[in-house]
Amino acid sequence: ALSPSSQEICSAPGDLPAPTLYLSQTSAHPGDSVLLQCSVISQAPVTRIVFCKDGDEISSQMGMEDKVTYCYNHTVSSGSSGNYVCIYEMKNSDKRVTKSQLSPAKHLSVTR
Repeated sequence: ALSPSSQEICSAPGDLPAPTLYLSQTSAHPGDSVLLQCSVISQAPVTRIVFCKDGDEISSQMGMEDKVTYCYNHTVSSGSSGNYVCIYEMKNSDKRVTKSQLSPAKHLSVTR
């Protein structure tokens, strides 16, 4: 089975409970580093975590068993302002990939 294109996961979420996204700061300057943390509350092992900005995938990582918080360190550029969300995927018992709903969006504004 082909994995869906990266654009698709950010714009076509699924039905699993949404994760929660935290930003270490909501306003930043170019060159700053902002930590994005995606918290997944799920009983089943997550196979993949995806961080999205304005509907586009910006980072993804493999899920790990017993891990609930996934971090992505984003280096801010002038184009970094926008809405960020995270989403996760997991495989169910018959190996079908299911997706979560999008986390509530967090807005990052970039100041010069």
